[in-house]
Amino acid sequence: MVSLTLALLGVGKNKMPRNPMRQWKRVMQRRLAWHFRGRKRNCYRLSLCPVKKSLRFSTTVRPIRRRNINNLFMNRIAAGCAQHGLQYSSFMRALYESNIMLNKKMLAQLSIYEPRSFQSLCEFAKKRHTELLQKGLAVAVEPTPSGIITRDMIKKSL
Repeated sequence: MVSLTLALLGVGKNKMPRNPMRQWKRVMQRRLAWHFRGRKRNCYRLSLCPVKKSLRFSTTVRPIRRRNINNLFMNRIAAGCAQHGLQYSSFMRALYESNIMLNKKMLAQLSIYEPRSFQSLCEFAKKRHTELLQKGLAVAVEPTPSGIITRDMIKKSL
């Protein structure tokens, strides 16, 4: 382990660096600055501010990026469902209730690159939805949980 550490620091076999923490700090700084261009990539002192700024930016933008990607997946799935005459919410509900565990990313990929597979999923969801309608267990007809008062209950009592 010691020889590996010395090799990573770029020090000879028998020599120890004067300040190993300083060397590790510089190595880490270069790793964080690998994607920059020009001298900001190669010079330690010039890379300090841009690396700090990029780390701050990545942490503030992370939830926004995640939300945008999630919306993109939802739009792609909804477009695929619309081609087959199905709504996004009923499609997702049918898959969830049938224990088909495909995440939104995979469903979006299927809707774009595998249209026949996605069409079979849409047909399955339609069939499941019609079965629920025939049984009388559709979303609008489902009984409400106990302790919740809806407008229909108030209208019936009047």
